[in-house]
Amino acid sequence: MSKLIILAGLPGTGKTTLSRKLSITLNYFYLRVDCIETPYSAYNPKAGENGEGYEALINLAYENLVLGHNVIIDTVNPLHISRRMFNQLKERSKSATVQFELKIKNSELHKNRVKNRKPDVNGLKIPTWEDVIDREYEEWKQELDGKRFEIWTDDMENAFETCLKVISEELTNIDE
Repeated sequence: MSKLIILAGLPGTGKTTLSRKLSITLNYFYLRVDCIETPYSAYNPKAGENGEGYEALINLAYENLVLGHNVIIDTVNPLHISRRMFNQLKERSKSATVQFELKIKNSELHKNRVKNRKPDVNGLKIPTWEDVIDREYEEWKQELDGKRFEIWTDDMENAFETCLKVISEELTNIDE
């Protein structure tokens, strides 16, 4: 059975940092919605507004999962509808899944992370702090969005260790 790990949360919460580190540590494929939506937006500034980046990401994840690969997904995943899409991916691909929602308690730390962020994808538009705080982000509801583990990323090393622990506990006895 393939394994799927989804990291969600507002920009600047550490999704990319943790996803990359987990991908290397666990040897999972790493998929990031920014790598899909950024090239789209070079051709159409409104690209991504209708979820096409998420659909492409889910299709790529599905193809890898059904081939037996394990996948980590890095995306904001802000709405119930997008979370439903990932739950449908889980069901369709018959993958064991762990979802994390990343948060920061210290708003100044969060603000500084956003303000000091540098583009790491060619053409990536970095959101401003105002963009982040104004972004539509629906509160996670387990009955709509599925089970998720809340991870506080004020201390990134602790967040990484917590993610590894949860993954180990949730996915250890899953048949390969």
